[in-house]
Amino acid sequence: MKYLKSFLAFEWITLIGASIVLYTRWNLPLYICIGIVIMGVILTLYFTKKYEPKEKKAEDL
Repeated sequence: MKYLKSFLAFEWITLIGASIVLYTRWNLPLYICIGIVIMGVILTLYFTKKYEPKEKKAEDL
């Protein structure tokens, strides 16, 4: 899990940067850019919580 936490921060920074570029250069509406960031955060948290208990169970064995 220690390697995954740095990836999560990098992923969120990339999503925010990409949404800023989409908003400023490609003139996408702001609600679409914010929606992309929120969807990325939700999916990242979902998959993190989905696979986190499996690692804890493996440590108990």
